[in-house]
This record gives sequence, C-alpha cells and structure tokens, in this order.
Amino acid sequence: MEEEPQTWQELLGKLIAHPQTRARLAEALHLRPITLQRWADGTSWPRNENVRMLLKHFPREHYPLFLRLLAADFPELLREELPDESSFQGIPSEFYARAMSNLALTPPFLYTQTMQDLILQQALQHLDPNQQGLSIRLVVCVPPRAGRKVRSLREIDGLGTPPWPRRTARGALFLGAESLVGYAITHAHACVINSREEVTFYPVNWSEHEHSVAAFPILRRSKAVGGLIVSSAQAYFFTPPLLAVIESYTHLATCIFEAEQSFVSNEIELWVMPPEEQQRPHFEGYNQRVSRKFIEADAKGQYITLQQAHMLVWQDLEDILLEGGTQANVEIPHEQKDEKR
Repeated sequence: MEEEPQTWQELLGKLIAHPQTRARLAEALHLRPITLQRWADGTSWPRNENVRMLLKHFPREHYPLFLRLLAADFPELLREELPDESSFQGIPSEFYARAMSNLALTPPFLYTQTMQDLILQQALQHLDPNQQGLSIRLVVCVPPRAGRKVRSLREIDGLGTPPWPRRTARGALFLGAESLVGYAITHAHACVINSREEVTFYPVNWSEHEHSVAAFPILRRSKAVGGLIVSSAQAYFFTPPLLAVIESYTHLATCIFEAEQSFVSNEIELWVMPPEEQQRPHFEGYNQRVSRKFIEADAKGQYITLQQAHMLVWQDLEDILLEGGTQANVEIPHEQKDEKR
C-alpha cells in the first residue's frame, strides 16, 4: 500500500508529476509550471492568495488530505476560509438513544415521517448551528416494475436554514444519472464538490444559493436505499471532520427504511431525468391519479394501501418522463463513467 504524503508539498509534488495535472493547475492559477515545482520542492513559498486559488482547483479526491496537510503551515489562513469545526464532533449519544426509542416504540403508520423529521432536524441543527445557510435533502430509489431495474430517484423530504426555506424538498421531482446523488448511489461512495469553480468530472447542477455540495449514498447491508444531499451557501464548507459527521447521519438514516426498499448494485441503472421545469406539468392532477389507482384496484377486486397507490403513480410518471420524453434512453457512456471513477 502506498504511503500517505506527510506534507502538502509532498502531495503537490506527486500530483504535478502528471503533466496534465501540472498544466491544468498552472493555467488555473495563472502561473508557470516551474512555480508549482518550486512550491513542491520547498524552494519557494506560495502567498496566501495563491493558496486560496490552489484550494479552489485542487483535485476533489485529494482535497481533504491536502486541506489537512496545509493546516500545519497556514493555520490562520484556513481559519479565515473555513467554518468553525468546534461543533463538528460526533452525533451525541443522547440522540442515538432517542432515535432507538423511536425505532422501538413508534407505530408503523407514524414511524417513517417521525424518523425522517427526527434525523433531519438534528442533522441540520448540528451542522449549521449558526444558520449560515444549509440544505439537507433525502432521496430514495423509485421501486421498479417487475423485470426492470431502478431507473430513477425521488426527493421525499428536506430541511434548510436561510437563504433556503425551512422545507427544502421540492416534492414531486425525479433525479437520475444527471445528478450528484445519482452518481453517489450508483458508485456507492460519497461525492463532494467544495466550490462552483472546482474542476470535477462529477455530474452537478448548481441550484440557487448553493456554493458547495456533498452527496452520500444511504446503504442498508450494502444495498442502496437512497441518498442524502447536503448543500451549503458557503464555498469550502465540507472539511474532513464535518464529512465524518454527515456520514454518521447517513448511516443513521438507514433506520428510516425497510429491507424491501433496498437494492443491490446490479439492480440499479439510473437514466437521465428531464430538467425540473419539464417534469412539473406531469405532476398536475397527482392526487387524482392516486384516487384512480384505488378505483382501478377495486374494479379488479383487489386491495391496495395508500403507500402502494403512491408507488404505482410514481412508476407511471417515471414511464411518462423516460419513455415519452426526449431523454428516454440517455445514459452516461461507459467510458465517461470510467473517467469519473
């Protein structure tokens, strides 16, 4: 196993050993490549503004380690640039006890929404105690029809602090391979983009107020249930301690779901979903669609629950958007997927 670099210069030196990375960083920082080499060799020292620019354009997969190593030589600078991490300790044990009590004692018809509210409220208060601008959204896999794979996700809940509204989930909205959370779920690992200027191969569609974003897959016994999307109004919000806390909340969110809501990797093949504005017209009359499902089931002498009726409507809408739209069979090419790994 390759030994981890011990200084930021050593990590920088390893990265710029690749000509493409060296050229890209030099161009982004408006510097000559030899300047980067001098920083890596320790024969020259970057100014604070150079360090800020370097952080903006550093490869995402190495960003957390680079940030940690930089802290040894630029502690004051990083304190200016990053949020206070003093509150980013682990989830309080008292909250775990409360969540387990909810799991044990809440009736089934109340459980899902109660647990969603409990976890999202605690996570939001923990991660953004000073209300500097944070949004947390929960998405799930849309159960496929028989013989099909999971083709889309949907938002089911969300909370935020200003400038976001208190309830951030956009209700009726499908997500797919075009989304950051879709990529995180497909590849079963967290995806973090710490600024709009960051160079990344991850799929991302920036929303209003959003300046950094992280997406985590929610796994149940290694099977995907959905994902958690955390968006910040600040750039460079996602430091390693904070990401560790978010991961803990993601693991706890598994308690929201049942076993039948989870899918192994080969059961998931996300498609590209149309933009939100193209989806909206199809959700008009949603409640009437649900009512018709009960009428149709009754005509066949069948009984369905409200949850089943909603699921059938979501499957119908997914079919309409994917099979009737212009993006019916658009997929990220395999070679592009490989490039993003």
